[in-house]
Amino acid sequence: MKRKIVQLNIDELRPGMVVVNEVQQNRKVLIAKDTILTESILDQLKNLYILEKIEVYEEYKSNQYKAIKNLEHKFNEISFSLQQVYMNINALQKNNIREVKELCTKIQNEKQESSTIIKNVVFYGSKNDPIYRHCINVATLSNLIGKWIGLEENKLNLLTYAAIMHDIGKVKIDSKITKKIKPLTVSEQEVMQTHCVLGYNIIKDINFLDKSVGQAILMHHEREDGSGYPLGLTGDKIFDFSKIIAIADVFDLLNSNRYLKLSNGPFETIKIIKNESFSKLDYKYCDIFIKNLLNYYIGENVLLNTDEICQIIQMDINNLERPLILKQDEFIDLRQHKELYIKSLIV
Repeated sequence: MKRKIVQLNIDELRPGMVVVNEVQQNRKVLIAKDTILTESILDQLKNLYILEKIEVYEEYKSNQYKAIKNLEHKFNEISFSLQQVYMNINALQKNNIREVKELCTKIQNEKQESSTIIKNVVFYGSKNDPIYRHCINVATLSNLIGKWIGLEENKLNLLTYAAIMHDIGKVKIDSKITKKIKPLTVSEQEVMQTHCVLGYNIIKDINFLDKSVGQAILMHHEREDGSGYPLGLTGDKIFDFSKIIAIADVFDLLNSNRYLKLSNGPFETIKIIKNESFSKLDYKYCDIFIKNLLNYYIGENVLLNTDEICQIIQMDINNLERPLILKQDEFIDLRQHKELYIKSLIV
């Protein structure tokens, strides 16, 4: 059956529609043929360009885009449920974290492909919810890292429990601090750093919960070089679960642009993780995380500083922000073209 083609104004376009023909302005390609429209692309078009109507396949919706949006809805629901659990600590302790285990099961049983899960975390982050949605993202990433390093099922379960509760101590801290958008003052940072011990004290009193969960919560801000808190531990003295959660925690924090505004492209977060692996984060786990993560960027569309849309073909772990890309029928090695750089990923 022939696909229906319609001409629509910019304001009539919707995410998931597919562009029929290449869209140009001033001889510059804005959108490649067969590009799936996303919210990001539509924002670019609305803010930067004046265009005539664009032809799209009306009936087509991107399965991947819908899957990511559906997963976002599910994660938001789990975040709300986690908030109810966090806010009722007494019930949590009496019920032996039954509700937490159920939430972890929902995360672990999510049938979406790993690529959909990763793209959801990367593209949506946890900007507006620095505690509950952040914990869902950290639990999701920690679970994936655990699978990538080959943890057995029981340990993977315990890791996920610890990750989803790693910031539970923050419910004991004034929300003016935990929800603050601007960088914390020195005194506020000192208060915030108490959340590890506060969380440990909550969890250690829960009967029948493996002690490893409390240890992971207590140590998730420790660092390999001893610069972390609350104990200033180094290397092998830091619990393995804590090392994994630390990577996921830092990634979501940076990816969500809280406290630190990143401006050097979409791969800066991964680059920071890589740099941190030489002193603060566990090198072995970081290496596994980054190598697996990069696999999911291959084939993705990106927006260049020239406002052209290209596709990632190959990535260099030593030069993350300058991959090999495909622009229409031309391969471009960004390592050799310093005048070009990637502005954003396009889901």
